[in-house]
Amino acid sequence: MTTVAIAAGGGGDAVTAAMLADKMPALGVVAIMSYSWDRLMIDPAPGPRTRADFHGLIAHGGVFEVPSTAALRADGKSTLPRLAEHVAQPLLLMDIEAGVNGLARQIRHAAAAFDADEIVVIDTGGDILATGNEQGLRSPLADSVALAAAITSGLPTQVLVAGVGLDGELSQAELDGRLNALGAENAGDLIARDAEGFASIWSWHPSEANALLAVAAYGWRGSVETQRGVVIEVTDAATRIYRIAATTLAESSLAALLTRTSALEEIERLLRERRGYSDIDIERERLAHRRRPQMPTPDTLDIIDRYVADADARGVDALTVRRVIEMTHATEPTATEALRAKLAHCRSDNFKPPLYMVRPITQ
Repeated sequence: MTTVAIAAGGGGDAVTAAMLADKMPALGVVAIMSYSWDRLMIDPAPGPRTRADFHGLIAHGGVFEVPSTAALRADGKSTLPRLAEHVAQPLLLMDIEAGVNGLARQIRHAAAAFDADEIVVIDTGGDILATGNEQGLRSPLADSVALAAAITSGLPTQVLVAGVGLDGELSQAELDGRLNALGAENAGDLIARDAEGFASIWSWHPSEANALLAVAAYGWRGSVETQRGVVIEVTDAATRIYRIAATTLAESSLAALLTRTSALEEIERLLRERRGYSDIDIERERLAHRRRPQMPTPDTLDIIDRYVADADARGVDALTVRRVIEMTHATEPTATEALRAKLAHCRSDNFKPPLYMVRPITQ
């Protein structure tokens, strides 16, 4: 079997795709496809980037590779070029300007270019399992489009889900119900050696769910506060990998709604009609009302220390580094790097990327 892996949620899922490719060599992953859809703290443009937004891409007959030398033409950064330095497989850009139909064509081109005969869609957290009606579901667009396009490509497709619950979107009862209804199969568990080769990525990559999956693989267990104050329990179940029949999943999810789309605008319209908004609407709203990013000041450590004391009182074991960045408004690349450097120097016992420990770890 030779497969193209699709990182359903974008760059963070591309790391997990590379991790699973190493752990499960029988998959035969020869390339990884991913959106360039980064958080506003890195890329201030709402929504996923298109091929036209980049220079330095490598053409592969209708699909484009993102090498380490590629970059965005305008303001903002993409994490994909830097990620390309850390994964063995070529990283291919998923461009959804032409909707699900356009992405399906890219998937077929990728399979042809890299001699693949199957597709594996990889999601971390489990929001790809959603029916679309769940109250806590926040970001279904990327996963739904990726799944719909894989099915539409006509290539045999399977879905792998890891780190169930680590994205904080669906409740545990909703996740368990869907896994049971879909007949999910246990495909193994991640352990420390599966994550070790990717450890350096979490010193700079903003993904939370995928970073927490790595933390779980290392063996850490506890409660962690993530973006916007959501608290997630990292348990033994987080390391489990599930295999799910793609067609069965697609038929009972938002993917079925988007299958015939030929433009991103059409995808957004259908999601607004179904759910009242699209994911990109949320980003537009956040950008319009975002507080001005701030460089760390002499008071920053005091602000963090007070917040950590409150988190300790609430029984939280750790914050994600991204939560600390968000809480201190260091939400642009220069400010983020300055904050990371300050924490590494002044709070080294707490600063253990991707986590900021509530109670210091001393040697």
